[in-house]
Amino acid sequence: MPPATEINGKRPALGLRQRLLLAILAPLMMVFAVSVFLDYRLAKETADAAFDQSLADALLDIASHIRSGGPSIDVALSAEAEAMLRSDASDQIYFAVRDTTGHLLVGDAGLPEMLVSTGSQPEFRDSRFRDRPTRTAVQRVASQRGDITITVAETLSKRNRASRRILTAMILPNLVLIFATFLAVYFGVRKGLASLEEVEREIAARSPRDLREIDVDATPREIRPMLIRLNELFALLRDASAAQQRFLADAAHQLRTPLAGLQTQIEIATMAGRVEEDPERLVHIEEATGRIAHLVDQLLIYARTEPAAAAALVFEPVSLDAIAEKSASLFLDRALAKSIDLGFEIEPARVDGIPWMLREALVNLVDNALRYTPAAGMITVRSGKRGPFALLEVEDNGPGVPADERSRVFERFYRVPGSSGEGCGLGLSIVREIAELHGARIELAEPATGGTRVALIFPAVGVEQAQNLSG
Repeated sequence: MPPATEINGKRPALGLRQRLLLAILAPLMMVFAVSVFLDYRLAKETADAAFDQSLADALLDIASHIRSGGPSIDVALSAEAEAMLRSDASDQIYFAVRDTTGHLLVGDAGLPEMLVSTGSQPEFRDSRFRDRPTRTAVQRVASQRGDITITVAETLSKRNRASRRILTAMILPNLVLIFATFLAVYFGVRKGLASLEEVEREIAARSPRDLREIDVDATPREIRPMLIRLNELFALLRDASAAQQRFLADAAHQLRTPLAGLQTQIEIATMAGRVEEDPERLVHIEEATGRIAHLVDQLLIYARTEPAAAAALVFEPVSLDAIAEKSASLFLDRALAKSIDLGFEIEPARVDGIPWMLREALVNLVDNALRYTPAAGMITVRSGKRGPFALLEVEDNGPGVPADERSRVFERFYRVPGSSGEGCGLGLSIVREIAELHGARIELAEPATGGTRVALIFPAVGVEQAQNLSG
């Protein structure tokens, strides 16, 4: 499992898979430790018992050579017998035979004397001799001349080697078993959580406007309550979006109607000659009324293009060239009034999008160009492709946008200082919102002839979808 990285100084919470694996691995390791400890202890006790039995046999062998029938105690241990007793490839063997007074009869002087009771069974103790740890067996044997104490000790090389072998024999199989169990659990957990990952991928692939309910029938029972609550949240968002759309429609109707009435009354008053004494004021009133109406339209459109309002909208295949062609008639009169050459270079281009939003984006681009391009200027509207991408572009030969202002012209209500146009500062903001909703990028540049070129570059639809559209 990769280590968790810190985010804002805090370590993120572990994922469900990590938690499950840790919850299973911790008891497994505990069982492993307890199992190794108990198995090692049992095996070591068995091995130690076998080594102790070897010491006990050495005691019996020495006892068989003791003669106490004469005037003194005699240990008839030949050199060959003593050599056989001490023979060991790994350890040093020491022994001592003492009489009742503790006098050494035969063996190694200095071997610790241990007090034991007279009995048929030897006693075993851990000790040290000649600065080395030893295991010692002591037995007190009764004879005609009194009790005789026999001591046999050996160093611990064989025992330590056996302990290491036992430990290795205990750990390796258990480690293999634990590792195999962990692998089985890991793949089991991974397979069990696959359905959760499918739900996660399905949600992550959604756009902000996709508020469809999640199908809970094929999901695990444990996460269904959470998904049901999430579906309820989606339903609330859909209802809120629908309510916002209704409000926007009602607000548009309520605002446009009095403004249209005001404009009509001014036009009637002008036609009737009632304001002939101050025609300039009437012109100002008409211009102000037009700006208010334009601002209201822009505000309403901007509200409808925000992600929260556009969340419930459904994308569909859209032909950009058709949008450009249909939009031409909206600007011809304004262009003729300013003696502006409004041209169209239209080539087929298709995208997945919301038709009215794409129309509004083009309308705002052309409207912006008409407002800032001087009389006798030129504006060109283009649609087509740039490599694999679909393109919608408006170019003019107006004053252009200074390089240091290009990053700000898409902000709400921002206008380039010193500009002569009468816009409200929302047109390019609306274009930006629509571009972001459609996954398009905006390219703002200065043509070689001067002016401004604004291009919306969209991901093109697939070949199969394009063929369906053309059919």
